[in-house]
Amino acid sequence: MPTCAPYPRHDKLRCPFSARFCTGGLSLLVQIISSIRPSYPSLDSYTIMTISSLVRRGVEAALEQPTPNQPTIHFAGWLSALFVFTVLAFIAIGFSVEYTYGMLIPTLAAVEDSNPDVYVRIDGNLDANKPVDANEPDTEPVIEAPPPMPITSKLRTTIQHLRARAGFLSRFRGLSMLLTYGLAQGLVFSMMPFSINAFFSQFVVGMICSVALANLQLAWVHIVISEPSPKRFYQRIPGFAAWKKIAPVVAFEHAVTNAAYYIPLILISACNGFKNIENPSGGDSPAKTLAGAATLVSLPALLSFVVSIPARAIFIRVAASMLPEEDESIVPFDRSFGGKVSPAIVGGSGKLSIMDAWKTFDRPALVRFVKAIGKGFAIEVAVAAFFTTLLVAQVWAGAVTYGFAGNNA
Repeated sequence: MPTCAPYPRHDKLRCPFSARFCTGGLSLLVQIISSIRPSYPSLDSYTIMTISSLVRRGVEAALEQPTPNQPTIHFAGWLSALFVFTVLAFIAIGFSVEYTYGMLIPTLAAVEDSNPDVYVRIDGNLDANKPVDANEPDTEPVIEAPPPMPITSKLRTTIQHLRARAGFLSRFRGLSMLLTYGLAQGLVFSMMPFSINAFFSQFVVGMICSVALANLQLAWVHIVISEPSPKRFYQRIPGFAAWKKIAPVVAFEHAVTNAAYYIPLILISACNGFKNIENPSGGDSPAKTLAGAATLVSLPALLSFVVSIPARAIFIRVAASMLPEEDESIVPFDRSFGGKVSPAIVGGSGKLSIMDAWKTFDRPALVRFVKAIGKGFAIEVAVAAFFTTLLVAQVWAGAVTYGFAGNNA
């Protein structure tokens, strides 16, 4: 009878799974998780899906090769339970960090006014018991306090401000809208399947999906940048008139960001760069296939990340200019954006143009925005490194084993 070798022989409960099953399940899980987020300057969801699809196809192609040895993955005893718990904790904490520090705080930094009209006058040596003489000249020195630092200049002050204004769960404000967007995005993608090689089709489908769900992205920005509202999250989704205003901005953001990602991929594919990944030969392991796919998409992903920073800032600022009058902002920002926004009630557009959104984005605000993204990314890397170390240690201890089935004589 066939046995699995070279697994160590010890009395532990083992659950064998084929590599095809595990790779397919991982691919599906990655695509579901990556879809629950709007376009944002981070590792793009399309990057993750591309790697996942390439690896799945490569592994399946390798398994279809005529060979008597089929790889299997085994989970061992209580270590497997610890391994699964660690993976789930990694997903939960990683998502929390990504949402709060990678999405929410940079959004606030993109709209906060660098120089709000707020200052405090402090009269030095003021004697409250001294009678006031209207004819006496004011010779007391008047000290003006320095302008307050923007709230989003530090992560700590931003979190404290949000907690003071919106409660303990303020770091997850807008999460319901984000989940709704992710589910809607996954539904649209499921109705329009595409080949992993058809990068242009992926670009077009992504464009259609983003533009169709533009109002959900707009509502998410409004929830994040405004004071708590008694309305339900779905009651804050704008109507068709708002969609017509924001849809071109979403299309611009998607086109700029994803063109920087897909054009290099199309060129790599035209040069047969993915040939060895999609049709592996020589018994390459899934780990090697994954490393090859990640290497090929890393440069397009980095280029897309850099381009997405100004594109996302423009979208956020245009969306902020459309904040309803009845909603108060949670951070100070000029609703008129220096007089560039005219209310629709007086014949204006009621929103900031793409060009004005960038022109009014002063250098200090841009620096805060980029720093917020950088700090969030650093925290994400630290969390990923910590959990990766834990998972590697558990695998080394035997929580997960990988091998080939063979025939014992």
